[in-house]
Amino acid sequence: MRLAYQATRKRPDQGKPRKSKSPRWARLCLVAGIAIVVLAGGGYAAANVVVNHYASEVKSDNLLGGVPQNERASLPPSGAPVTGPLNILLLGSDNADNSRAKSQGVDGQRSDSIILFHIDKDFKKVYAFSIERDSYVRIPAGGSWGGGKNKINAALQYGGPSLTVRTVQNLLDIKIPYVAVVSFAALIKSVDAVGGVDVYVDKTTYDNQFKRTWTKGMHHLNGTDAQFYVRQRHGLAGGDYDRMKRQQQLIRALFKKATSAGVLTNPFKLNDLVTAVAASVKVSDGMPVKDLAFAARGLSLDAVTFSTMPMAGTLKIDGTDYEQVSTSGAEALGKAINADDFTAYFKRYPPNNASHGL
Repeated sequence: MRLAYQATRKRPDQGKPRKSKSPRWARLCLVAGIAIVVLAGGGYAAANVVVNHYASEVKSDNLLGGVPQNERASLPPSGAPVTGPLNILLLGSDNADNSRAKSQGVDGQRSDSIILFHIDKDFKKVYAFSIERDSYVRIPAGGSWGGGKNKINAALQYGGPSLTVRTVQNLLDIKIPYVAVVSFAALIKSVDAVGGVDVYVDKTTYDNQFKRTWTKGMHHLNGTDAQFYVRQRHGLAGGDYDRMKRQQQLIRALFKKATSAGVLTNPFKLNDLVTAVAASVKVSDGMPVKDLAFAARGLSLDAVTFSTMPMAGTLKIDGTDYEQVSTSGAEALGKAINADDFTAYFKRYPPNNASHGL
């Protein structure tokens, strides 16, 4: 195997944009934002509506069946109160509604999106860590995979959600008790359900792929606009990295709008929103959706912090481009998660500012 290391890129925005990737990550980001809304509820009354009327509609499946018992996270006894800290892995792939997905929660495709959510012990803060899908990591043997290094998104293809969970657990030395797999059919309706979202663009850019100009200033996006906004890579200095920042911005904007009085007090908008969520997410067996909603109902917009897995640059193997995970960064992130304390971590790896887009 020919292995050629390229120069480490200390700052993603210093590198040239890489080749275009699938926009499916953008769609997952929408679901991730909505999922937070489902957990938070925005208040006791809204949580009551969401939990009592919709929690039972969220599908569950044996998504962690391939995780050996000695690698599984400890779960509270049935009926026990939900407590933190808590990790939830959210995965997205292209055709999550096909026959294999219906039986296993996967589609035989590589996961296009991976987000690790960490809820603190008091259920007052949520941390969302985006993991680059081309990260070159060791994937343990499982499913049809014999074990070895590959892009992290290959874990879903070869071993389903359980192999992806095992891979992330090994990478960060953490435990993940719950996983959710996302489909994308109703996502554009989610933005429309809340009446659109507002985003601020820092500077004017032109997307020559989709032939759209985004002028500097505030923009009100409907569902279709939102997809084009978070799909842009061409014309952004940091390419895919800047696009991930836009995606996190959209999550924040959707969370802000979905927890506003205009949505929570409007039964039609609330119904449309939570219906889209219920139709888009499949969770692992035993995930206490109802209890999570009540435990996290007091979360506010300021309680959500967005970040990404620390990266060390790129490498090329036999003509294929990969992303290198920072070994020290992954170790620091894992320790922060296990300690439920990100003070030192964010001093070294500052979180992303999701209040504006590039």
